[in-house]
Amino acid sequence: MADGDERSGTGGPMVLGGGPPPAHVVGSLVAWEQERGAMVTFPGREAPVAARSIIALDEPSVLAAIAAGRGVLLAFDGGRRESPIIIGLLQDHAPSVPLEVQVDGSRVVIAGREEIVLQCGLASITLRRNGRVIIRGIEVETRARGVNRIRGGSVQIN
Repeated sequence: MADGDERSGTGGPMVLGGGPPPAHVVGSLVAWEQERGAMVTFPGREAPVAARSIIALDEPSVLAAIAAGRGVLLAFDGGRRESPIIIGLLQDHAPSVPLEVQVDGSRVVIAGREEIVLQCGLASITLRRNGRVIIRGIEVETRARGVNRIRGGSVQIN
């Protein structure tokens, strides 16, 4: 180590003695306050402090992240430790809760390199890169107010 360098006994990041704090720190979400929003703690600051965020956070998402024990990546406005900014939520290798998506736009695009599978119980829709679409289910039903067409190079029924 160079002169003036210190290393925490916890194997944490190297901090230059008397120098600025690290640019990024992993902290913890600890609470949601209606008037101040997300509250965080981080090494060197055990008392909760309000944090701004560059990602969309609301009370349900913060409480879910707290329950899952997810950390946050923090940066500091002007290097000031009293001014944390949440720049991301740490992700587990496997999601601990099912993904839920709510979309209010007029178009949604879900893209996959090889395959996309929508599945619920015994029903599924598979879209493959080669253009093949597979619809599976115990019963498959189609409805149309107008004409319900089936078109293809050849159509086989049963």
